[in-house]
Amino acid sequence: MDSLVDDVLAEILLRLPPKSVLRCHAVTKRWRRIATCRTFVAAYSRHQRLELLVYPDGYHLDRNAKNILAGLDPLNSDYSGCRRFLRLDDGRSLRLADSRDGLLLLAASDNGTFLICNPATRRSAVLPSLTPDPCASAVPSGLYFHEPSGEHRLLCIGRLQLQHDNHPPSSSDAATVSVTGPFHYYILSTGSAAVRRLGPARGLGVAPSACVALAGVLYWSHHPESGTSVDLVAFDTVSEKFRLIPRPPLTRRHYLRVFDMEGTLAVSAVAEGSLHMDVWALETAGDPSSSVAAWARRLRIDLPWQRLRESEFQPIDQAVAVVEGGLLLVVGSGYLLLYDVKEKMKVSRVYYGEIGNVSRCLYRASLVPVPVPPCPGTADASSSLHYYRPDDPYPSYFGRSRDWFVPDLEYAWYLRYKDIDSLRPDIFVKDHS
Repeated sequence: MDSLVDDVLAEILLRLPPKSVLRCHAVTKRWRRIATCRTFVAAYSRHQRLELLVYPDGYHLDRNAKNILAGLDPLNSDYSGCRRFLRLDDGRSLRLADSRDGLLLLAASDNGTFLICNPATRRSAVLPSLTPDPCASAVPSGLYFHEPSGEHRLLCIGRLQLQHDNHPPSSSDAATVSVTGPFHYYILSTGSAAVRRLGPARGLGVAPSACVALAGVLYWSHHPESGTSVDLVAFDTVSEKFRLIPRPPLTRRHYLRVFDMEGTLAVSAVAEGSLHMDVWALETAGDPSSSVAAWARRLRIDLPWQRLRESEFQPIDQAVAVVEGGLLLVVGSGYLLLYDVKEKMKVSRVYYGEIGNVSRCLYRASLVPVPVPPCPGTADASSSLHYYRPDDPYPSYFGRSRDWFVPDLEYAWYLRYKDIDSLRPDIFVKDHS
């Protein structure tokens, strides 16, 4: 009987907003146990709508800028407004780097400071810093959930900071000179103050692409670990080992992005100068660890004509995810497109000149806790963030003309670091065969 009552209570709590569920923690120990168990937290997230994260007023690179993050419902045909929930008040040009399980990973411009934030619960924390010691700089590679420990972790690529003295230690005027060393992989955790080094990395000749997490494995379309090959890269979050997966059989120069196609690893591929997107799926019968992966082309999507404001900017068309109703969300150079996977037809298309900069990260509200790492300097980061009330409608002031738009966030990131070869994203995968 008690279990039946617990099930009914859980069904009621699933329909409450996050703030009300958090208040229920204080009712009784039984209510708190139900509302905090891992099964309920996962079910609660599944009940929330999936949103595409955007900067409704554009993303500004100025250190003093207060960029607003908002959620856009891709299934809503009215794109004139969105739901804002967070403003980045930190003076270090915080940017959205990744999103996983309702948590946002925010990276500061100092290339070493990372924040974890849950907008639904208004909890945030600064992860242990990699700079200035032991690294001179660090680049986030992927945020993921570590099943054995029950904590979220961040995989980073850091460049070791080496130091040597110009004079003998006995000299009173000894001067220390900082020298950068090789690259290594590091893991930062929300439940630990320790910074753990995994092993040497291949460098940053290619910046890590956006990754997708499936069954405890992270996948990238391009990653430094692939070296000179054009293979996809996989990272097992339990064994903490990398492996390469042969890419789909492509014979031309393509831009690739991995995404979750209803539980299946999929890749969207667009050839340079093409107005078609091919969607490939990794068949379950194939062994991803084998030298030959079984890829099957599922879709070919006609893309709209590109409208580029900057002549140097290359079109970047990406399939982001399959949302509710079996609709594939495609984000391109200035537009959003929904494509019915089953019927193989376009459902809607909109140019986002009136939406703002689209981050291409997806968000679903969750109750995942954000523990504060127990070490000095990693206190709650609430002073850097301003939260808006739930369901706050916000019209975009990004642009009122459909003939004008600013390139997306990936291009803004490229503009900031375009003079640094090691951080310039190689947006096209070259065929070396």
